[in-house]
Amino acid sequence: MLPQVKVGIGCFVVRRVAGATQFLLGERHGGLSPGLWGLPGGHLEFGEQWSDCAQRETHEECGVNIADWRHVATTNDIFENSHYVTVFMKAEFDAERMRVKLAEPHKCKQWIWVSWEELCRRQSTLRNACTSKTSDLASVEFSPFHSLQSLQTLYANKYPPWL
Repeated sequence: MLPQVKVGIGCFVVRRVAGATQFLLGERHGGLSPGLWGLPGGHLEFGEQWSDCAQRETHEECGVNIADWRHVATTNDIFENSHYVTVFMKAEFDAERMRVKLAEPHKCKQWIWVSWEELCRRQSTLRNACTSKTSDLASVEFSPFHSLQSLQTLYANKYPPWL
């Protein structure tokens, strides 16, 4: 029997600071991929709407409740031993009302805010975030960050218009 295609949700939690747009990244630790940076997100559950999954995952991982999610991109990533369709969702972070916290400290070491340009500029610091090799990903459990490679390729190092 062939392996099943899995659906992941990657969440761009976006904030505006002095006219710049930043989004949230978390550094994983423990498990199969310590040191890998990723967006909040996870697997879509059976019968779940994309926006409900994004709301659930950001609450579970970052301790924030954001209800107004919109779809911004989708990638189809086929690796040696896995196949993921990743649905990217975006929502605005309200710094007046919300605080990010390490809601799953056993999975995530820290959360940081980065711009798209900073993500690509600091790729060595962020463990090859923009240029991960397929072979590096074959044994890693789902992280929406893997699919950022596909988005980065799609936008050819340019700023995605939906950020």
